[in-house]
Amino acid sequence: MVTVRLTPAFKAILAASPDYLQARGEPEAIADLSSHNCIGFRMLGSGGLYEWDLNDQGKDVSVRAAGTAVVTDATYARDLALSGIGIAYGFEPLVRSDIREGRLKWVLPDSAVEEDGLFLYYPRRALHGAKTARLHRYRPEGIRAVALAGCRRAVASHT
Repeated sequence: MVTVRLTPAFKAILAASPDYLQARGEPEAIADLSSHNCIGFRMLGSGGLYEWDLNDQGKDVSVRAAGTAVVTDATYARDLALSGIGIAYGFEPLVRSDIREGRLKWVLPDSAVEEDGLFLYYPRRALHGAKTARLHRYRPEGIRAVALAGCRRAVASHT
């Protein structure tokens, strides 16, 4: 098995638009998320809902997002948060510029957890197909951008 690091370590954070937070109030603790519209993320392989891994005063906790929207792409969660739908869980690099420019606000910053980063795993070169070879040639910058965006269809468009 070959492992290719796509991104450096990053924080998984919660973010929402200032308009959403003004209308609904800003959560002060992880328990407050139960009264908010949290944008869920469905895993493509299993179809299960991704639980939000958070830090609650030094303890690792998992929270199941409950809300009116569920997405399968991190960029969609970001877009919904930008439109004021609710609170999104995502990679800090994906929303960094939105936070810096005031379009999103970092919610419960002490709850952020450090993730190892994103990796590409595939069988040794003799075993992989043409699409994997093209994907491997597409790196490093293109595939890293795709990984940070969580955008599977961008990979398909470059194969």
